[in-house]
Order: sequence, then C-alpha cells, then structure tokens
Amino acid sequence: MMKIFIRIILFLVCGFILFCAAYFVKSRLPFQFAEDVSIHQYFPFNYLARKDTFELEILDFVLAEDFDKWAMFSRWYHIWAKERDKVDMGPNDSGFQGTGCFAVVSRSEKTWSLSPAVYIEVASGSKIVFEALVMRDFESQGAGLRLVGFDRNKQPIDKRLATVEANGAHGEWEALSLRLSVPEDIAYITPRIRGTGTGKTRVDNIRVSRN
Repeated sequence: MMKIFIRIILFLVCGFILFCAAYFVKSRLPFQFAEDVSIHQYFPFNYLARKDTFELEILDFVLAEDFDKWAMFSRWYHIWAKERDKVDMGPNDSGFQGTGCFAVVSRSEKTWSLSPAVYIEVASGSKIVFEALVMRDFESQGAGLRLVGFDRNKQPIDKRLATVEANGAHGEWEALSLRLSVPEDIAYITPRIRGTGTGKTRVDNIRVSRN
C-alpha cells in the first residue's frame, strides 16, 4: 500500500514538473491557448512567465532582435491587423546582408502592427532610441516605427507619442530611427512597427535602447 502511495506522489510530482516546463515554453510562444484563462499571477507560474515590464534606467539595451536564431520565440512575434485573415507573418531568410529577418505579407490595404507585447518603464526626461531596418516590396506600401505612451496604470494615453515613416526606395533596406525625450505624464512606453498596403515588408535589426 505504501509503495502505491509513493508511486502516486511521484507521478503527481513528475506531472507537475512537466506542466511547469510546458508553461515556461508556452509563455514564450506568440499565441494564447485560452483568452479567458491565465495562471501567470499564481506561484510558481509568476516566476516562470515571461517578463513583460523592463526598466529603462537599469538597462543599456532594452530590446534587441535580429531574427537570426529562435525567431519563433521572438517577442516581436505578435501582430495586430484590421483584416487579420489577410495578413501572414513569420521568419524569412532574406534579411539584411543575407541574415535572417521577419516578414509580414499583407493582402489588405489596411493597417497592421507588430509589437513585442512589453512595457518599458521610463522616467520623465529619459532618452530613448528605437531603431530598425525595413524593406518594402512596393512604393505604395507604408512602413514606420511608433512609440506608444502609457500612464502608471498601463493605460494608453498617447498612441502616437513618436513616429517615423519610411520614405526611401522600395526594394532596399532603409534604416529608421526614433529618438524621444519622455514627457512628464508618460510612465511606460511600447514600441511598434506599423505597415499599410499590399505586399511584403521585411524587418530586421530592431533595437530599443537608452540614448
């Protein structure tokens, strides 16, 4: 009887460990299995969940992504689109200087947006730089960088805190850069890459850092 009890306990412990390992991996994937179920606030899952808030003042590079390895686990693997069923995304081998990159293929004229789904905690007067390389297939496509500002409760208060749009030649890599001095009413920011129009947009070498 004792052996059976011990086996049951070991089975439950092993099952819990496997579940924790699966949750650790799942929290780093770009999709949610159930929108109405979340356990990230409970122990031990609060330690296993991927961190979604960074402090700008203690980091030189807050986010850096070149999509050369493990692109599926990239924080930028999150997309919003007005016509989601007409927009595809994924890693691409035609990156800057022959490296990997990320590509968004849109069959819609409407807007799409990539986001790392993180909040960057900032202080008034903080200097931040948001940089990325983009390539548009067609001149009619739009592409650009944007910083969104949030208050202390992480509620958006300025969705166009800072913006820059691509205006270079299509079919070539273009370096985009945003520099911002954080206003007094902004407590958090989130970087986004936006696009419009039909065609493929490639993104590479994303950097968000202190100035």
